[in-house]
Amino acid sequence: MRPSLPPLDLHAHVETTIPARDLERLGAVVFAATRSLKEFESTQRRRDAVTVWGVGCHPGLASAQEEFDRKRFSSLIRTTPFVSEVGLDRRSKVPMLTQEKTFRVILQELTQSPRIASIHNSGACHLVLELLEEVPIKGVVLHWWRGTPAQTDRAVALGCWFSINAAGMKYTADVARIPRDRILTETDHPSGDRSAPAPRQPGAVADVETALARVYGTPSADVRRQVWRNFKTLAEEVDVVELLSPPIRRMIAVA
Repeated sequence: MRPSLPPLDLHAHVETTIPARDLERLGAVVFAATRSLKEFESTQRRRDAVTVWGVGCHPGLASAQEEFDRKRFSSLIRTTPFVSEVGLDRRSKVPMLTQEKTFRVILQELTQSPRIASIHNSGACHLVLELLEEVPIKGVVLHWWRGTPAQTDRAVALGCWFSINAAGMKYTADVARIPRDRILTETDHPSGDRSAPAPRQPGAVADVETALARVYGTPSADVRRQVWRNFKTLAEEVDVVELLSPPIRRMIAVA
């Protein structure tokens, strides 16, 4: 019998002061997004076994955009396999030109140091795809994707992956358009799981797995196994396996 694998949450927001043992009690592998370089820096002394902290610069946060520094970002990505939360947000009060400038720099850095990159695209799917075509990178995960069918096909052709949360499963026809070997699970806690059953917490993706099982006509257990296989392929594609913790590497080995 193959060993069971825990839930995989590829995008959640977690307070950086939460003790590592409390995160381990979630029983899941959680990729935690940060909103600014400063917030990510506050995680540098943490020693989390199953939580991966992403270096981010949220497009909706003016202070993060104003304080973004290319050299600082370049240095920080050496310490993590994960970049998040970055991208574009049409609803943000930050000028779109500022967002685009920051995002373009981030993409340019990722051409040199590929990472798993969870990309925010709220109301800006077309612009995100344009920039990804202008500065192509590996490891793109479109988080909480709401693109049109044509945009989804375009993203698939670009080699993108898609992380799906409970809110996204309201649009089953759109999700069904995504190849199952490009699917990953996320909560985007505490926003993307507002409609999820209790307990609402990072790593709680069982409801998403069940919904995906209905879409793809397969058992929920097979969905989790598929997500882990997809994650293994993604991590190997961007060559970040060695940047993951030993426990997560062991999970990848049996996926």
